[in-house]
Order: sequence, then structure tokens, then C-alpha cells
Amino acid sequence: MSRLAGKVAIVTGAGQGLGLSFAKALAKEGAKITIAEFNAETGEKAVEELKAMGAEALFVQCDVSNEEQVKDVVTKTVETLGTVNILVNNAQASKPTASILETTYESMELAWKTGTVASFFFMQQCVPHMKESGYGRIINVCSDTGIDGMEKFAAYGSAKEAIRGLTRVAAREFGEFGITVNVVSPGALTPAAKLWMEKDPEGYRKTMEPVPLGRLGDPDVDIAPGVVFLASEEGRFMTGQTVFLNGGHTFGR
Repeated sequence: MSRLAGKVAIVTGAGQGLGLSFAKALAKEGAKITIAEFNAETGEKAVEELKAMGAEALFVQCDVSNEEQVKDVVTKTVETLGTVNILVNNAQASKPTASILETTYESMELAWKTGTVASFFFMQQCVPHMKESGYGRIINVCSDTGIDGMEKFAAYGSAKEAIRGLTRVAAREFGEFGITVNVVSPGALTPAAKLWMEKDPEGYRKTMEPVPLGRLGDPDVDIAPGVVFLASEEGRFMTGQTVFLNGGHTFGR
């Protein structure tokens, strides 16, 4: 039997890339999926792809930094699919990298509002439905850029680290309801990473040298199964944790 049969998941930023991989993996295990995506074209295509797999899926256009639009996503999900059991906060916008001295307030605001604040909004709206349904799994997404303090990632990295802090607080507050809250830190060969690898193979090789497994992970094969585990019954006793799906690029900390 599919591990997530009868469950309903919202995946943000799932029109493409990692978010789409997460949505597909959850759907393969029987979950009904809401794609919360800013880009209407990619969002609609993602839903078509999920329906072609035989999944029940819904697209709701959403600026995840807008609280009213977040409420609309959750309301439409409950009205159409019945409830919300699983939330994957994957969406994140950011501007080009820059040193701290060159980073603008606008860059900081964008990263924090679409990452940390958006995750906060979605948790606030989804948790009451998880409590009511008796099943809740929240999976947030952080980044090695914040964990390692990578240069020129002040806005993006700090927002991603704030998500880890928010996750730990949420894990303590929601644990009494049986709701787990975890973070994944993916090192994925996304379309953007593929372009970088093709454009600068030597740079890719040097970056991968210290990584024990020596490569970025395939979004579908290496990364998404970790999200499915956290969303499933098997992940029921793990909460407040950062799961490093990055080939060993960053060890637990």
C-alpha cells in the first residue's frame, strides 16, 4: 500500500526544480498535492504532470510572502482536497549574490520574506488542519550556504538559517499534537546547478572534491526520498532535526 495514501500535501515553489521533485515523490506514494507557485505557467504544467501520473492535484497561484495569498492556498486546498496533512516549505526567492557590504536591504527583505516569513505563514495556516486530522508533517528547506557561512550569501544564507531556528521552535510547540517539524539541507543537481556544471566543469570538480560522495544529488533519486520519509509514518519519531541530503558536504551540526 502507498505510504501516503489519503494524505494531502502542500508543496510551495513546486512549479519546477526541487519543489516539483518533492511533489512527484509524494504523489507517487499516494498523496494528493497542492502546488503553491508564483509562476502560473510552471504551476499549471506541474499539475498536468502530476495528473498524468494518476495523482489528484491542484494549482493555486501564490506569492508566498503575502499572508492573504497563503491563506487562500490553504483554504482552497481544504475545500478541494479535504484537509492538509503535509507541508513542504520549499519556495525561496533571492537576488544575485553579493558581499555583506554590497548586499542591499531589498535583497535581505526578499530572501527573508519569501523564505523565513513564508514558512511561518504556511505553518500558522496549516497546523490547525493537521491537529484536526490527527496527522501533521512539516518539512522546511535550508541550505549549506547558511550552515557553512559561505561568502556572498548574506541574504539567502541568513534567511535559510533562520528557517532552522523557526523549525526547532515549531517542533517543540507542535510536538504535543503529534506534528513533526524538520529541515532538509539538499545538495541537488538542479537545472541551475547543471548549467553551472556545464559552464564551469573545473569549478564544479573543485567544489565537489571535499564532498565524500563527490557529487551533487539527483533531485528525484537522492533528495526527494528523504522528504517522503519525513512525510511518512516512518518519520514519526524524528522532529526538530536537520537532515543533510548533500552527499556529506556538511556533517550534522
